Amino acid sequence: MHRAESAVREQAVRGPELRALEQGVVPLNAWARLLLELCGDPRCSGGRWAQALKARVQWTDTLRLLTTPELEDFLWRVGDATARLINMENFRRRWLFFETGKIDYSWGSAWKRRKAEYADIYKLLGSKNFAEACRVISEQWRSFLGLLKAAKEGRLEPWQRVRPPGYRKDKEGQRIPIVIVRSDNYRIDLERRLLHLKYWNVSIPFTGEPRWLTRPGAKRGRLIITCDSVKKRWYAKIAVEVTLERKLGGGLKAGIDLGRERLIALVTEPLNERGEGVALLYRGGPLKADYFYFERKIAEIDKMLSDPKLEEADRSALKEMRRRLYEKVKRRRDQLFANAAAHLVKMCLELGVAALLLGYPRGIAQDKPGKGNTSMWSYRRLERRVAIAAENRGIPVFEIPEDGTSKTCARHGCEVQRGPRGLIRCPYGHAMHADVNATMNILARGGGRVLQRVKVLSFIPTASGVIAVNEKRNSNPA
Repeated sequence: MHRAESAVREQAVRGPELRALEQGVVPLNAWARLLLELCGDPRCSGGRWAQALKARVQWTDTLRLLTTPELEDFLWRVGDATARLINMENFRRRWLFFETGKIDYSWGSAWKRRKAEYADIYKLLGSKNFAEACRVISEQWRSFLGLLKAAKEGRLEPWQRVRPPGYRKDKEGQRIPIVIVRSDNYRIDLERRLLHLKYWNVSIPFTGEPRWLTRPGAKRGRLIITCDSVKKRWYAKIAVEVTLERKLGGGLKAGIDLGRERLIALVTEPLNERGEGVALLYRGGPLKADYFYFERKIAEIDKMLSDPKLEEADRSALKEMRRRLYEKVKRRRDQLFANAAAHLVKMCLELGVAALLLGYPRGIAQDKPGKGNTSMWSYRRLERRVAIAAENRGIPVFEIPEDGTSKTCARHGCEVQRGPRGLIRCPYGHAMHADVNATMNILARGGGRVLQRVKVLSFIPTASGVIAVNEKRNSNPA
């Protein structure tokens, strides 16, 4: 899993990153952190932050395993033993934390118990894989400690609640299997498409094309095998460390605003001396349609489940159908986010954008339910998707506070009035699209230049691709 944003929030930072965090600026990917080390402030322009650089990042290749009944039985035995180890160790550490306030984040404390209460698990997993599972537990508790420090220093949102690592159990209380294999205890045969687990001497065929393993200089890391309870499939997730190179011809900045009606709004700096720039608007209609459609389907199932006369077999079938609907709406949302982010980054490269300044709705209550809630689309997930897509193409992404950007005119700095059809009206006599105005304010807050004229391009992101709309308007905010 990519952890560019969480790595900044889960540990104490120093130097340029700390100064940037104090100003409300958060680096969201590897390029952003590297550029902060070079110049100390994303508000600078030109010079070292726009040059060609290299960064070492960690990604994950996911492969689907083609299992037989014998292989599934093997994976269930090993995965259940690993989940039992994690649950037992987390129970001990949670008790220690709640009773004494101490945090045990050492992997050696679990390793010492390998020949005592964990002896059967140690024998089944082997020395290397047992040690790797202990390190995974240690990483979770180190992350918890980092989040506690971040909360104490005020670097978390008010709605973000820090909880200690929990248990690998589903809603019915059943353990969720997981297989953890150390980097030197498995082998991948890309020609024969086999995954070989050395300790158990087991070979599992797989399908799928690895994206990062085949890159020159790629360094293979930990292997994690999990089971999708809805699809009834097993997946292998391989951590890979690769080197990315950043070569950009342009040096422009662009601001990004996230919303509901307009999922993403992007505005570039002026492309010429006349102050003309481009705005990209990605509509949120398909995402809303999916949300309401699946919400209605799930409500119909909940209504049938409320019938006390329903047979137990029918009740189980309906619960399975409801789980599949929840999984489907999540997959469609994530795919739509991925398509929108990939298209956005592609357009940025064509326009010569070298840095993105993304506004995030800080301070907004995220615990209020309802269809009008601003957290309806999981903005943090969309933000991470944009940061990941930009990192792959060498573009740094910084998070900028966006409080007050919708109420202020980007041209004159005065308070505006919201009008119909998503427009804002400035007391100085001009009107502008509300999302474009907010995005221009975010861009200016990050040190970018404000446009005089804007060329608007509109797109409709869907789960199957991005559709361009024949909507090209020129607006003059002056």
